[in-house]
Amino acid sequence: MKEYQSDKIRNVALLGHGGSGKTTLAEAMLYNGKAIERTGRVEEGTTASDFDPEEIKRQISIGVSVLPVEWKDIKINIMDTPGYFDFVGEVFSSLKVAEGAVLLVDASSGIEVGTEKGWEYTSQRNLPRIVFVNKMNRENADFFKVVEDLREMFGVSIAPFQIPMGAGETFEGLINVVDMKARQYSGKQYKDIDIP
Repeated sequence: MKEYQSDKIRNVALLGHGGSGKTTLAEAMLYNGKAIERTGRVEEGTTASDFDPEEIKRQISIGVSVLPVEWKDIKINIMDTPGYFDFVGEVFSSLKVAEGAVLLVDASSGIEVGTEKGWEYTSQRNLPRIVFVNKMNRENADFFKVVEDLREMFGVSIAPFQIPMGAGETFEGLINVVDMKARQYSGKQYKDIDIP
């Protein structure tokens, strides 16, 4: 394995309520970073992070998994944490070494207890964090309601960097409001388009 200087290593914790999609996001990050050749599935017990027989059987994360991936000459240690409170010690241990966190929110379920706890834990440690609104392709997904609820609960500092194009069955891509570009998906393929 390639050696990295400490200034080229980042530790990022994935936090959120149980079932919000942390393990699936970790798989996508590993795949896009070319650390794995195909994405595993929680339901099939084939993910890189949930390898313990009990995790596979229960289809949940029990322990924190550290998943290294290289992105633009930086080694990112993705820490996939459990979402269920029985295993909160694993979350605390990952936050002791994390330099930042990604807080996942299910677009159809909205803010859940795990969302609130993740925000609280990162606030206590003054950790930078971003919120990732996940599962936009699900029925009843409502990005704008989630953003509104996040602002109501956590303050106006919530500002979207990307806005989905569609929701549920009509979800087709993302608008990057920073670059003012859009990306339209079709399966694993995508194309960059003008903002609709």
